[in-house]
Amino acid sequence: MLEQTQIPRYRSPGGHGYAAEDANNLNDLFQGKTAKVIGISNELNGADRVVNGVFFQSKYYQSASKTVAAAFDSNSGYYRYEGQILEVPKDQWQDCVKLMRRRIEQGKVRGTKNPSDAEKIVRQGTVTYQQAKNVARAGNIDSLIFDAKTQIVTSISVFPVSFVVTFTHSRLRGESIKDATMAALGCAVLSGSTMILTGVVSAQLLRTGIGASGATSIRNGIQAISRTPVGKEVARRIATGSLRKSIAGAAAVNQYPNFFARMPLQQRSQQL
Repeated sequence: MLEQTQIPRYRSPGGHGYAAEDANNLNDLFQGKTAKVIGISNELNGADRVVNGVFFQSKYYQSASKTVAAAFDSNSGYYRYEGQILEVPKDQWQDCVKLMRRRIEQGKVRGTKNPSDAEKIVRQGTVTYQQAKNVARAGNIDSLIFDAKTQIVTSISVFPVSFVVTFTHSRLRGESIKDATMAALGCAVLSGSTMILTGVVSAQLLRTGIGASGATSIRNGIQAISRTPVGKEVARRIATGSLRKSIAGAAAVNQYPNFFARMPLQQRSQQL
């Protein structure tokens, strides 16, 4: 799931906005919702996320007034994201609702004249402004928790695959069902744990801007890990996320450190 986050963008100006989108999206997934970040293309006034078919626009500024103001056109004064819910920092929600009410009273939100609709338009994010900033940086509890949760989602899919492969292989070698089951459970747990650890370390490194100087040591480490089935899968996922196309085997292992070396400092056409 690492390639589905915007971690390489966290180091860019306003990077905490990307982190907020990813963190809110991940928390929605953990709540059993169908959620996806869709604003990567930077379409003008396009939605950042879609959750259970509802479109969301995420705004994370250091104050409620700035957060709400960013959702309105500076020239016309009208709400820019018609048909989208405004997602704001958890700690700013109440103030943002009050400010949205005033905007509705001023006739600046098309399609509604009822100030009470402000609570329907403004959604409380699952993370605060400071937590979003922390997620965008390495070496703190918020970013570590985010990375661990991200990798848990990935490991859930790895566990059954590892179990089935190991169980089948053990049975083909003549082992009993009991022994094959125990071996499969052990391998599945190890595979999942390895993927979580590797993923968290990888994600933390991505935030630091490590470059070509560390490519050799990273490659050596990945080559050692890639001798295992789960290691090959980790390398494949990272490389696929880097190139935006399917890649596996030795090519994926070699691509991994290059991903760090050429991390882009991309900026959105409009500030989050």
